Amino acid sequence: MTGLHRTPLTTPRKIECVAKALAGQEASGGIAGLSREYGISRPTIYAAKAVASEVLREHFEAVGSDRVCVEVDEAQLRRAVVALRVMSPNALRPIEDLLPILYPGVRLSYGLIQRFAAEAEKQAAAFNADADLSRVHAGALDEMFSQGDPVLAGVDLDYGYLFGLSLRETRSGADWAEVLQQGKEQGMNLEIAVKDAAKGIASGVGEVFPQAEQRDDCFHALYELNKVRRRLEQRAYGAIAAEEEARHQLPKIPAGDPKRRTRQRHRIGRARSRCQEAIERYDRFEVAMGEVQEAIECVDLEDGHLRTAEEVQEIVKHAADTLQALDPVCHKVARYLRNRAAGLSLATGELNTRLHELAMGYPIEAVALACLIGRLVFDLQNDRRSWQRAEQHRQLLGAFASLRHRVGPRQDALLDAVKALLDQRHRASSAIEGFNAALRPFLYVHKGVTQGFLDLFRAYYNLRTRRWGRLKGTSAHQCLTGQAAGDWLTRLGFPPSATLH
Repeated sequence: MTGLHRTPLTTPRKIECVAKALAGQEASGGIAGLSREYGISRPTIYAAKAVASEVLREHFEAVGSDRVCVEVDEAQLRRAVVALRVMSPNALRPIEDLLPILYPGVRLSYGLIQRFAAEAEKQAAAFNADADLSRVHAGALDEMFSQGDPVLAGVDLDYGYLFGLSLRETRSGADWAEVLQQGKEQGMNLEIAVKDAAKGIASGVGEVFPQAEQRDDCFHALYELNKVRRRLEQRAYGAIAAEEEARHQLPKIPAGDPKRRTRQRHRIGRARSRCQEAIERYDRFEVAMGEVQEAIECVDLEDGHLRTAEEVQEIVKHAADTLQALDPVCHKVARYLRNRAAGLSLATGELNTRLHELAMGYPIEAVALACLIGRLVFDLQNDRRSWQRAEQHRQLLGAFASLRHRVGPRQDALLDAVKALLDQRHRASSAIEGFNAALRPFLYVHKGVTQGFLDLFRAYYNLRTRRWGRLKGTSAHQCLTGQAAGDWLTRLGFPPSATLH
Protein backbone atom coordinates (compact mmCIF):
# COMPACT_ATOMS: atom_id res chain seq x y z
CA MET A 1 0.00 0.00 0.00
CA THR A 2 1.44 3.42 -1.00
CA GLY A 3 0.70 7.00 0.01
CA LEU A 4 -1.48 7.35 -3.07
CA HIS A 5 -4.19 5.37 -1.28
CA ARG A 6 -4.44 8.09 1.37
CA THR A 7 -4.98 10.95 -1.09
CA PRO A 8 -8.46 12.36 -1.82
CA LEU A 9 -8.16 11.43 -5.51
CA THR A 10 -10.81 9.16 -6.98
CA THR A 11 -9.73 5.72 -8.15
CA PRO A 12 -9.87 6.66 -11.90
CA ARG A 13 -7.69 9.73 -11.21
CA LYS A 14 -5.17 7.62 -9.28
CA ILE A 15 -4.96 5.14 -12.16
CA GLU A 16 -4.58 8.00 -14.65
CA CYS A 17 -1.77 9.57 -12.64
CA VAL A 18 0.20 6.32 -12.29
CA ALA A 19 -0.35 5.46 -15.98
CA LYS A 20 1.10 8.81 -17.03
CA ALA A 21 4.08 8.32 -14.76
CA LEU A 22 4.71 4.84 -16.22
CA ALA A 23 4.22 5.99 -19.83
CA GLY A 24 6.59 8.95 -19.47
CA GLN A 25 3.84 11.45 -20.29
CA GLU A 26 5.18 13.67 -17.58
CA ALA A 27 7.93 14.77 -20.00
CA SER A 28 6.54 18.30 -20.29
CA GLY A 29 6.82 18.92 -16.59
CA GLY A 30 8.28 15.71 -15.23
CA ILE A 31 7.18 14.26 -11.95
CA ALA A 32 6.92 17.81 -10.66
CA GLY A 33 4.35 18.55 -13.36
CA LEU A 34 2.25 15.55 -12.32
CA SER A 35 2.60 16.66 -8.71
CA ARG A 36 1.18 20.08 -9.56
CA GLU A 37 -1.53 18.63 -11.85
CA TYR A 38 -2.92 16.17 -9.31
CA GLY A 39 -2.02 18.04 -6.14
CA ILE A 40 0.07 15.26 -4.56
CA SER A 41 3.68 15.06 -3.49
CA ARG A 42 6.47 13.82 -5.75
CA PRO A 43 7.56 11.01 -3.33
CA THR A 44 3.99 9.71 -3.48
CA ILE A 45 4.11 9.55 -7.27
CA TYR A 46 7.55 7.89 -7.26
CA ALA A 47 6.36 5.24 -4.76
CA ALA A 48 3.14 4.56 -6.72
CA LYS A 49 5.08 4.31 -9.99
CA ALA A 50 7.50 1.77 -8.46
CA VAL A 51 4.69 -0.40 -7.09
CA ALA A 52 2.73 -0.30 -10.38
CA SER A 53 5.86 -1.19 -12.33
CA GLU A 54 6.51 -4.19 -10.08
CA VAL A 55 2.92 -5.40 -10.41
CA LEU A 56 3.09 -5.22 -14.22
CA ARG A 57 6.46 -6.96 -14.27
CA GLU A 58 5.17 -9.85 -12.12
CA HIS A 59 2.07 -10.14 -14.31
CA PHE A 60 3.92 -10.38 -17.62
CA GLU A 61 6.70 -12.59 -16.26
CA ALA A 62 4.23 -15.12 -14.80
CA VAL A 63 4.36 -18.46 -16.62
CA GLY A 64 1.16 -20.45 -17.08
CA SER A 65 -1.75 -20.22 -14.64
CA ASP A 66 -0.16 -21.80 -11.54
CA ARG A 67 -0.15 -18.55 -9.61
CA VAL A 68 -3.12 -17.94 -7.32
CA CYS A 69 -3.83 -14.49 -5.95
CA VAL A 70 -5.58 -14.27 -2.59
CA GLU A 71 -7.12 -11.13 -1.23
CA VAL A 72 -5.77 -10.79 2.28
CA ASP A 73 -8.21 -8.69 4.24
CA GLU A 74 -9.33 -8.84 7.84
CA ALA A 75 -11.91 -11.55 7.10
CA GLN A 76 -9.23 -13.78 5.57
CA LEU A 77 -6.85 -13.17 8.45
CA ARG A 78 -9.54 -13.98 11.01
CA ARG A 79 -10.29 -17.24 9.19
CA ALA A 80 -6.61 -18.11 9.00
CA VAL A 81 -6.06 -17.51 12.72
CA VAL A 82 -9.02 -19.67 13.74
CA ALA A 83 -8.10 -22.45 11.30
CA LEU A 84 -4.47 -22.51 12.46
CA ARG A 85 -5.64 -22.57 16.07
CA VAL A 86 -7.87 -25.63 15.81
CA MET A 87 -6.90 -27.61 12.69
CA SER A 88 -3.35 -28.25 13.90
CA PRO A 89 -1.79 -28.14 17.37
CA ASN A 90 -0.58 -24.51 17.34
CA ALA A 91 -0.25 -22.18 20.27
CA LEU A 92 -0.85 -18.47 19.67
CA ARG A 93 2.84 -17.52 19.40
CA PRO A 94 3.51 -19.95 16.51
CA ILE A 95 0.42 -18.58 14.74
CA GLU A 96 1.91 -15.10 15.06
CA ASP A 97 5.10 -16.40 13.40
CA LEU A 98 3.26 -18.40 10.72
CA LEU A 99 1.12 -15.59 9.31
CA PRO A 100 4.01 -13.67 7.67
CA ILE A 101 5.09 -16.94 6.02
CA LEU A 102 1.63 -17.66 4.67
CA TYR A 103 0.99 -14.03 3.71
CA PRO A 104 4.34 -12.29 3.06
CA GLY A 105 4.38 -8.77 4.43
CA VAL A 106 1.40 -9.33 6.71
CA ARG A 107 1.85 -9.28 10.47
CA LEU A 108 -0.65 -9.37 13.30
CA SER A 109 0.04 -8.58 16.93
CA TYR A 110 -0.27 -11.28 19.57
CA GLY A 111 -3.12 -9.36 21.16
CA LEU A 112 -5.12 -9.25 17.93
CA ILE A 113 -4.58 -12.97 17.31
CA GLN A 114 -5.72 -13.65 20.86
CA ARG A 115 -8.83 -11.53 20.28
CA PHE A 116 -9.73 -13.43 17.10
CA ALA A 117 -9.28 -16.76 18.93
CA ALA A 118 -11.39 -15.58 21.88
CA GLU A 119 -14.19 -14.52 19.50
CA ALA A 120 -14.11 -17.94 17.85
CA GLU A 121 -14.26 -19.71 21.21
CA LYS A 122 -17.25 -17.63 22.31
CA GLN A 123 -19.15 -18.28 19.07
CA ALA A 124 -18.28 -21.98 19.16
CA ALA A 125 -19.63 -22.26 22.70
CA ALA A 126 -22.91 -20.71 21.55
CA PHE A 127 -23.04 -23.07 18.55
CA ASN A 128 -22.49 -26.11 20.79
CA ALA A 129 -25.10 -25.01 23.32
CA ASP A 130 -27.68 -24.59 20.55
CA ALA A 131 -27.28 -28.16 19.22
CA ASP A 132 -30.31 -30.46 19.33
CA LEU A 133 -29.13 -33.75 20.87
CA SER A 134 -32.50 -35.52 20.86
CA ARG A 135 -31.20 -38.15 18.38
CA VAL A 136 -28.31 -39.16 20.65
CA HIS A 137 -29.22 -42.46 22.32
CA ALA A 138 -25.90 -44.33 22.56
CA GLY A 139 -22.63 -42.76 23.65
CA ALA A 140 -19.07 -43.67 24.55
CA LEU A 141 -17.59 -41.84 27.54
CA ASP A 142 -13.94 -41.42 28.47
CA GLU A 143 -11.42 -39.21 30.25
CA MET A 144 -8.15 -37.58 29.22
CA PHE A 145 -5.81 -35.30 31.13
CA SER A 146 -4.36 -31.85 30.42
CA GLN A 147 -1.55 -31.02 32.83
CA GLY A 148 -3.22 -33.24 35.42
CA ASP A 149 -6.71 -31.78 34.95
CA PRO A 150 -9.31 -34.24 33.59
CA VAL A 151 -11.03 -33.57 30.28
CA LEU A 152 -14.37 -35.41 30.14
CA ALA A 153 -15.68 -36.34 26.70
CA GLY A 154 -18.65 -38.13 25.18
CA VAL A 155 -19.16 -39.23 21.56
CA ASP A 156 -22.37 -40.44 19.96
CA LEU A 157 -21.86 -43.99 18.66
CA ASP A 158 -24.29 -43.74 15.74
CA TYR A 159 -23.15 -40.50 14.11
CA GLY A 160 -19.78 -39.77 15.72
CA TYR A 161 -21.09 -36.50 17.18
CA LEU A 162 -19.05 -35.09 20.06
CA PHE A 163 -21.83 -34.20 22.49
CA GLY A 164 -19.68 -33.33 25.49
CA LEU A 165 -16.18 -31.96 26.09
CA SER A 166 -15.48 -30.37 29.43
CA LEU A 167 -12.43 -29.40 31.47
CA ARG A 168 -13.02 -30.25 35.13
CA GLU A 169 -11.09 -30.19 38.38
CA THR A 170 -11.93 -33.83 39.16
CA ARG A 171 -13.46 -36.80 37.38
CA SER A 172 -15.93 -37.68 40.11
CA GLY A 173 -19.49 -38.79 39.61
CA ALA A 174 -20.68 -35.26 40.34
CA ASP A 175 -18.51 -33.84 37.56
CA TRP A 176 -19.73 -36.44 35.10
CA ALA A 177 -23.31 -35.83 36.16
CA GLU A 178 -22.93 -32.11 35.45
CA VAL A 179 -21.49 -32.79 31.97
CA LEU A 180 -24.25 -35.28 31.14
CA GLN A 181 -26.94 -33.00 32.56
CA GLN A 182 -25.89 -30.35 30.04
CA GLY A 183 -26.53 -32.88 27.25
CA LYS A 184 -29.84 -33.86 28.79
CA GLU A 185 -30.98 -30.24 28.81
CA GLN A 186 -30.25 -30.17 25.06
CA GLY A 187 -32.53 -33.15 24.49
CA MET A 188 -30.11 -36.08 24.84
CA ASN A 189 -31.69 -39.30 26.10
CA LEU A 190 -28.86 -41.75 26.70
CA GLU A 191 -30.04 -45.35 26.56
CA ILE A 192 -26.64 -47.04 26.14
CA ALA A 193 -23.37 -45.88 27.70
CA VAL A 194 -20.15 -47.64 26.70
CA LYS A 195 -17.34 -47.02 29.17
CA ASP A 196 -14.26 -48.39 30.88
CA ALA A 197 -14.01 -49.27 34.56
CA ALA A 198 -13.99 -45.65 35.81
CA LYS A 199 -16.33 -45.35 38.80
CA GLY A 200 -17.01 -41.66 38.19
CA ILE A 201 -18.52 -42.37 34.77
CA ALA A 202 -20.75 -45.11 36.17
CA SER A 203 -21.93 -42.87 38.99
CA GLY A 204 -22.62 -39.90 36.71
CA VAL A 205 -24.56 -41.96 34.18
CA GLY A 206 -26.55 -43.62 36.94
CA GLU A 207 -27.53 -40.24 38.39
CA VAL A 208 -28.56 -38.47 35.16
CA PHE A 209 -29.71 -41.43 33.03
CA PRO A 210 -30.68 -44.16 35.51
CA GLN A 211 -32.42 -46.14 32.75
CA ALA A 212 -29.29 -46.28 30.56
CA GLU A 213 -27.60 -49.65 30.06
CA GLN A 214 -23.95 -49.30 31.10
CA ARG A 215 -21.83 -51.56 28.93
CA ASP A 216 -18.19 -52.32 29.51
CA ASP A 217 -15.94 -51.51 26.61
CA CYS A 218 -14.32 -54.51 24.92
CA PHE A 219 -11.54 -52.24 23.62
CA HIS A 220 -10.14 -51.70 27.12
CA ALA A 221 -10.45 -55.40 27.97
CA LEU A 222 -8.37 -56.36 24.93
CA TYR A 223 -6.00 -53.45 25.57
CA GLU A 224 -5.28 -54.67 29.11
CA LEU A 225 -4.80 -58.22 27.84
CA ASN A 226 -2.36 -57.03 25.18
CA LYS A 227 -0.25 -55.22 27.78
CA VAL A 228 0.19 -58.44 29.76
CA ARG A 229 0.73 -60.40 26.54
CA ARG A 230 3.66 -58.17 25.60
CA ARG A 231 5.26 -58.69 29.02
CA LEU A 232 4.95 -62.46 28.78
CA GLU A 233 6.25 -62.38 25.21
CA GLN A 234 9.30 -60.38 26.30
CA ARG A 235 9.91 -62.86 29.11
CA ALA A 236 9.74 -65.76 26.69
CA TYR A 237 12.18 -64.12 24.27
CA GLY A 238 14.45 -63.31 27.19
CA ALA A 239 14.41 -66.95 28.32
CA ILE A 240 15.17 -68.12 24.78
CA ALA A 241 18.10 -65.70 24.59
CA ALA A 242 19.39 -66.87 27.99
CA GLU A 243 19.34 -70.50 26.88
CA GLU A 244 21.14 -69.66 23.63
CA GLU A 245 23.77 -67.69 25.53
CA ALA A 246 24.34 -70.60 27.94
CA ARG A 247 24.77 -72.97 25.01
CA HIS A 248 27.12 -70.54 23.30
CA GLN A 249 29.38 -70.43 26.37
CA LEU A 250 29.91 -74.20 26.61
CA PRO A 251 32.35 -74.56 23.65
CA LYS A 252 34.47 -71.76 25.09
CA ILE A 253 35.26 -73.76 28.24
CA PRO A 254 38.49 -75.78 27.83
CA ALA A 255 38.06 -79.53 27.57
CA GLY A 256 40.61 -79.89 30.35
CA ASP A 257 38.25 -78.25 32.84
CA PRO A 258 35.49 -80.86 33.32
CA LYS A 259 34.04 -79.21 36.47
CA ARG A 260 33.32 -75.93 34.69
CA ARG A 261 31.84 -77.79 31.73
CA THR A 262 29.58 -79.78 34.08
CA ARG A 263 28.43 -76.62 35.82
CA GLN A 264 27.75 -75.02 32.46
CA ARG A 265 25.68 -78.01 31.36
CA HIS A 266 23.62 -77.63 34.53
CA ARG A 267 23.11 -73.94 33.68
CA ILE A 268 21.99 -74.93 30.21
CA GLY A 269 19.50 -77.40 31.72
CA ARG A 270 18.06 -74.78 34.05
CA ALA A 271 17.89 -72.23 31.23
CA ARG A 272 16.12 -74.76 29.00
CA SER A 273 13.59 -75.49 31.74
CA ARG A 274 12.90 -71.77 32.32
CA CYS A 275 12.61 -71.25 28.57
CA GLN A 276 10.07 -74.04 28.19
CA GLU A 277 8.06 -72.70 31.13
CA ALA A 278 8.07 -69.16 29.71
CA ILE A 279 6.96 -70.37 26.28
CA GLU A 280 4.26 -72.60 27.76
CA ARG A 281 3.03 -69.71 29.95
CA TYR A 282 2.83 -67.44 26.92
CA ASP A 283 0.98 -70.10 24.88
CA ARG A 284 -1.56 -70.65 27.64
CA PHE A 285 -2.10 -66.90 27.89
CA GLU A 286 -2.64 -66.73 24.12
CA VAL A 287 -5.33 -69.41 24.40
CA ALA A 288 -7.12 -67.53 27.22
CA MET A 289 -6.89 -64.24 25.34
CA GLY A 290 -8.26 -65.96 22.24
CA GLU A 291 -11.23 -67.11 24.32
CA VAL A 292 -12.01 -63.51 25.31
CA GLN A 293 -11.67 -62.31 21.71
CA GLU A 294 -13.96 -65.09 20.57
CA ALA A 295 -16.47 -64.45 23.36
CA ILE A 296 -17.29 -60.93 22.18
CA GLU A 297 -18.27 -62.22 18.73
CA CYS A 298 -21.96 -62.86 18.21
CA VAL A 299 -21.59 -66.12 16.25
CA ASP A 300 -19.42 -69.17 16.83
CA LEU A 301 -17.17 -70.01 13.88
CA GLU A 302 -17.05 -73.70 14.79
CA ASP A 303 -20.74 -74.62 14.71
CA GLY A 304 -22.34 -71.32 13.61
CA HIS A 305 -24.66 -70.86 16.61
CA LEU A 306 -25.60 -67.42 17.96
CA ARG A 307 -24.08 -66.63 21.32
CA THR A 308 -26.12 -65.53 24.31
CA ALA A 309 -25.12 -63.06 27.03
CA GLU A 310 -24.85 -65.93 29.53
CA GLU A 311 -22.46 -67.79 27.25
CA VAL A 312 -20.27 -64.70 26.88
CA GLN A 313 -20.08 -64.29 30.65
CA GLU A 314 -19.16 -67.93 31.11
CA ILE A 315 -16.37 -67.78 28.52
CA VAL A 316 -14.90 -64.56 29.93
CA LYS A 317 -14.96 -65.87 33.49
CA HIS A 318 -13.35 -69.13 32.39
CA ALA A 319 -10.57 -67.14 30.73
CA ALA A 320 -10.18 -65.05 33.91
CA ASP A 321 -9.84 -68.23 36.01
CA THR A 322 -7.16 -69.52 33.62
CA LEU A 323 -5.21 -66.29 33.88
CA GLN A 324 -5.57 -66.17 37.66
CA ALA A 325 -3.84 -69.54 37.95
CA LEU A 326 -1.23 -68.76 35.30
CA ASP A 327 1.14 -66.15 36.73
CA PRO A 328 1.06 -63.26 39.25
CA VAL A 329 1.53 -60.79 36.40
CA CYS A 330 -1.89 -61.90 35.09
CA HIS A 331 -3.79 -61.42 38.34
CA LYS A 332 -4.77 -57.79 37.72
CA VAL A 333 -6.17 -58.42 34.25
CA ALA A 334 -7.90 -61.58 35.50
CA ARG A 335 -9.67 -59.56 38.19
CA TYR A 336 -10.59 -56.91 35.59
CA LEU A 337 -12.16 -59.51 33.30
CA ARG A 338 -14.07 -61.18 36.12
CA ASN A 339 -15.51 -57.84 37.26
CA ARG A 340 -16.36 -56.75 33.71
CA ALA A 341 -17.78 -60.04 32.43
CA ALA A 342 -21.41 -59.00 32.88
CA GLY A 343 -20.89 -55.62 31.23
CA LEU A 344 -19.00 -57.17 28.32
CA SER A 345 -21.93 -59.49 27.62
CA LEU A 346 -24.62 -56.82 27.36
CA ALA A 347 -23.98 -55.89 23.72
CA THR A 348 -24.15 -59.54 22.66
CA GLY A 349 -27.32 -60.04 24.69
CA GLU A 350 -29.12 -57.14 23.00
CA LEU A 351 -27.91 -58.24 19.55
CA ASN A 352 -29.06 -61.78 20.21
CA THR A 353 -32.54 -60.49 21.08
CA ARG A 354 -32.76 -58.44 17.89
CA LEU A 355 -31.52 -61.33 15.78
CA HIS A 356 -34.25 -63.57 17.18
CA GLU A 357 -36.79 -60.85 16.36
CA LEU A 358 -35.44 -60.89 12.81
CA ALA A 359 -35.91 -64.67 12.84
CA MET A 360 -39.67 -64.12 12.90
CA GLY A 361 -39.40 -63.55 9.15
CA TYR A 362 -36.50 -65.91 8.42
CA PRO A 363 -35.35 -69.30 9.74
CA ILE A 364 -33.06 -68.81 12.75
CA GLU A 365 -30.44 -70.95 11.00
CA ALA A 366 -30.46 -68.49 8.07
CA VAL A 367 -30.01 -65.55 10.44
CA ALA A 368 -27.04 -67.32 12.06
CA LEU A 369 -25.56 -67.99 8.61
CA ALA A 370 -25.91 -64.30 7.72
CA CYS A 371 -24.04 -63.39 10.93
CA LEU A 372 -21.37 -65.93 10.08
CA ILE A 373 -20.99 -64.42 6.60
CA GLY A 374 -20.74 -60.94 8.07
CA ARG A 375 -18.01 -62.03 10.46
CA LEU A 376 -16.02 -63.90 7.79
CA VAL A 377 -16.20 -60.95 5.39
CA PHE A 378 -14.98 -58.63 8.14
CA ASP A 379 -12.11 -60.97 9.03
CA LEU A 380 -11.03 -61.25 5.39
CA GLN A 381 -11.24 -57.52 4.77
CA ASN A 382 -9.17 -56.78 7.89
CA ASP A 383 -6.74 -59.68 7.35
CA ARG A 384 -7.56 -61.32 10.68
CA ARG A 385 -6.19 -64.84 11.12
CA SER A 386 -4.33 -64.49 7.81
CA TRP A 387 -2.83 -67.96 8.25
CA GLN A 388 -6.36 -69.35 7.85
CA ARG A 389 -7.22 -67.26 4.80
CA ALA A 390 -7.81 -70.22 2.48
CA GLU A 391 -10.02 -71.92 5.07
CA GLN A 392 -11.94 -68.66 5.61
CA HIS A 393 -12.64 -68.43 1.87
CA ARG A 394 -13.94 -72.00 1.78
CA GLN A 395 -16.10 -71.42 4.85
CA LEU A 396 -17.47 -68.18 3.39
CA LEU A 397 -18.41 -69.83 0.08
CA GLY A 398 -20.06 -72.68 1.93
CA ALA A 399 -22.06 -70.29 4.11
CA PHE A 400 -23.23 -68.31 1.06
CA ALA A 401 -24.34 -71.51 -0.70
CA SER A 402 -26.18 -72.74 2.38
CA LEU A 403 -27.90 -69.36 2.93
CA ARG A 404 -29.07 -69.20 -0.70
CA HIS A 405 -30.43 -72.72 -0.40
CA ARG A 406 -32.42 -71.76 2.71
CA VAL A 407 -33.88 -68.35 1.75
CA GLY A 408 -33.35 -68.08 -2.02
CA PRO A 409 -33.76 -64.55 -3.44
CA ARG A 410 -34.35 -63.09 0.02
CA GLN A 411 -30.67 -63.61 0.76
CA ASP A 412 -29.60 -60.01 0.03
CA ALA A 413 -32.38 -58.51 2.16
CA LEU A 414 -31.42 -60.73 5.09
CA LEU A 415 -27.70 -59.89 4.75
CA ASP A 416 -28.51 -56.17 4.69
CA ALA A 417 -30.72 -56.46 7.77
CA VAL A 418 -28.07 -58.40 9.68
CA LYS A 419 -25.34 -55.96 8.66
CA ALA A 420 -27.43 -53.06 9.96
CA LEU A 421 -27.81 -54.82 13.32
CA LEU A 422 -24.09 -55.65 13.50
CA ASP A 423 -23.23 -51.99 12.82
CA GLN A 424 -25.41 -50.97 15.76
CA ARG A 425 -23.99 -53.38 18.35
CA HIS A 426 -22.40 -50.82 20.60
CA ARG A 427 -19.71 -52.88 22.29
CA ALA A 428 -16.54 -50.76 21.91
CA SER A 429 -15.49 -47.17 22.47
CA SER A 430 -13.62 -46.89 19.17
CA ALA A 431 -15.35 -43.57 18.44
CA ILE A 432 -14.13 -41.95 21.67
CA GLU A 433 -10.66 -43.44 21.27
CA GLY A 434 -10.48 -41.95 17.78
CA PHE A 435 -11.46 -38.58 19.21
CA ASN A 436 -8.85 -38.91 21.94
CA ALA A 437 -6.20 -39.46 19.27
CA ALA A 438 -7.32 -36.25 17.53
CA LEU A 439 -7.26 -34.16 20.72
CA ARG A 440 -4.12 -35.62 22.32
CA PRO A 441 -1.56 -33.61 20.25
CA PHE A 442 -3.23 -30.36 21.36
CA LEU A 443 -2.98 -31.40 25.01
CA TYR A 444 0.74 -32.02 24.54
CA VAL A 445 1.42 -28.68 22.79
CA HIS A 446 -0.67 -26.45 25.05
CA LYS A 447 0.63 -25.89 28.54
CA GLY A 448 -2.94 -26.25 29.67
CA VAL A 449 -6.09 -26.16 27.58
CA THR A 450 -8.98 -23.90 28.49
CA GLN A 451 -12.68 -24.60 28.29
CA GLY A 452 -12.86 -22.00 25.53
CA PHE A 453 -10.42 -23.93 23.35
CA LEU A 454 -12.28 -27.19 24.02
CA ASP A 455 -15.52 -25.52 22.91
CA LEU A 456 -13.85 -24.44 19.67
CA PHE A 457 -12.33 -27.86 19.08
CA ARG A 458 -15.67 -29.56 19.72
CA ALA A 459 -17.42 -27.34 17.15
CA TYR A 460 -14.70 -27.94 14.57
CA TYR A 461 -14.69 -31.70 15.22
CA ASN A 462 -18.44 -31.89 14.62
CA LEU A 463 -18.46 -29.62 11.54
CA ARG A 464 -15.41 -30.94 9.71
CA THR A 465 -15.92 -33.30 6.77
CA ARG A 466 -14.63 -36.78 7.60
CA ARG A 467 -12.13 -38.20 5.15
CA TRP A 468 -12.37 -41.90 6.01
CA GLY A 469 -14.56 -44.47 7.75
CA ARG A 470 -18.10 -45.63 7.12
CA LEU A 471 -19.34 -42.01 7.31
CA LYS A 472 -16.70 -40.68 4.92
CA GLY A 473 -17.66 -37.46 3.14
CA THR A 474 -20.07 -36.30 5.84
CA SER A 475 -19.80 -34.30 9.03
CA ALA A 476 -21.10 -35.41 12.42
CA HIS A 477 -23.32 -32.31 12.49
CA GLN A 478 -24.81 -33.27 9.13
CA CYS A 479 -25.50 -36.84 10.21
CA LEU A 480 -27.12 -35.76 13.47
CA THR A 481 -29.24 -32.89 12.13
CA GLY A 482 -29.70 -33.86 8.48
CA GLN A 483 -28.41 -30.42 7.45
CA ALA A 484 -25.23 -29.94 5.41
CA ALA A 485 -22.62 -28.13 7.47
CA GLY A 486 -21.01 -26.24 4.58
CA ASP A 487 -17.96 -24.14 5.41
CA TRP A 488 -17.35 -24.72 9.10
CA LEU A 489 -15.70 -21.33 9.61
CA THR A 490 -18.75 -19.59 8.14
CA ARG A 491 -21.01 -21.58 10.50
CA LEU A 492 -18.98 -20.21 13.41
CA GLY A 493 -19.29 -16.62 12.19
CA PHE A 494 -16.09 -16.31 10.15
CA PRO A 495 -17.21 -16.05 6.50
CA PRO A 496 -14.79 -15.12 3.71
CA SER A 497 -14.64 -11.59 2.42
CA ALA A 498 -17.78 -10.45 0.62
CA THR A 499 -15.63 -9.50 -2.42
CA LEU A 500 -14.77 -13.19 -2.88
CA HIS A 501 -18.39 -14.32 -3.26
